[in-house]
Amino acid sequence: MPALLLDDPAPDFDEFVRVLKGEQAPQRVHIVELGIDPEVLRTIQETYLGEAWALPRGVFGPAQPDERYYRQLVTIYWRLGFDFVPLWPMWTNTPPKPVRPADDTANQSRGTREWVDESGGVIKSRLDFVHFPWEKVYTPLEIVEMAGRHLPDGMKLAVSACLFEDIYEYFLGTEGFFYLITDDPTLVEALFERWGQVIYDYYASVIGLDSVGGIFHADDMGFKTGTLISPADLRRLLFPWLAKYAALAHTHNKPFFIHSCGNLYKKSPSVMDDLIEFVRIDGFHSFQDVILPVEYAKARFGNRVALLGGVDVDKLASLAEPDLRAYLRGILAACMPGGRFALGSGNTIANYIPLQNFAIMLEEARQWKPESR
Repeated sequence: MPALLLDDPAPDFDEFVRVLKGEQAPQRVHIVELGIDPEVLRTIQETYLGEAWALPRGVFGPAQPDERYYRQLVTIYWRLGFDFVPLWPMWTNTPPKPVRPADDTANQSRGTREWVDESGGVIKSRLDFVHFPWEKVYTPLEIVEMAGRHLPDGMKLAVSACLFEDIYEYFLGTEGFFYLITDDPTLVEALFERWGQVIYDYYASVIGLDSVGGIFHADDMGFKTGTLISPADLRRLLFPWLAKYAALAHTHNKPFFIHSCGNLYKKSPSVMDDLIEFVRIDGFHSFQDVILPVEYAKARFGNRVALLGGVDVDKLASLAEPDLRAYLRGILAACMPGGRFALGSGNTIANYIPLQNFAIMLEEARQWKPESR
């Protein structure tokens, strides 16, 4: 297997941002991920770094602030060659999310995999909304401080959260959301206002820290052929909040990236055009070849915004080595000229992606040279 970890990484988040803004020609391939599954992190920690993983099997994140976990998390991303560590909040005092369990059949299995219960969420009525413990919900800021203490020179944190996705997965459930957006739109609007402000307050509390390099917001807005709700509703309910988050980051001279799955490219102006022109995102993450291969996205949008990731997860998980290398080299050849691109999976490094294929992607990134353009 190709070398997975670097012995002497040299992270440079400031250079990463300059390349994404088109202010500097790329001298290397910067890599980016919204996340890496805990089973993959655990394997890297125990097999390659020789220390027991901080969390029990099957657990995504610590239940309480845990210094050892954040030290390990930072070390893994650093040794893999990243310029930043994606950091998710630890929301407290929230009722458990409705889920449906199933066996996890991945090679790096977590035992039981949980699927979102689309039939309903924790709020089913206005009474539920009123009685939700809004005033008690917070995320401990010490997790940012813990992770920040272990950052090597040149590396930063990118803080993340979800707004739209939390509303249709956690608060209302997908079915409940689709009914209520018509049957009780004022309740849906109230949820956006309440949760949108909670997330804004979190971002505002950490964006000024030296350890935080920017915001990497995540909200899946679509599926293979379109958006989950009408573009008009996205513009009315979600985009004003995203614009506030972007403005907050920009006020501190820091970038605002967004992750979204789905087809956001139909018609003109498209939802993607709105994200660029109205929200004013600095980078867009998540690509599936069946929707829009990243090479085509680079040709269509690359002069206006940075494109992040692009390696189709299905191909990263399933291609044989020669085909995977050829596929990766094609992406680099199309997307590296002119900068405004960072390589990574089209979504996340899931536990069903062979570790060897992840290592191949990293190796192809490390072997790229400016003269190969």
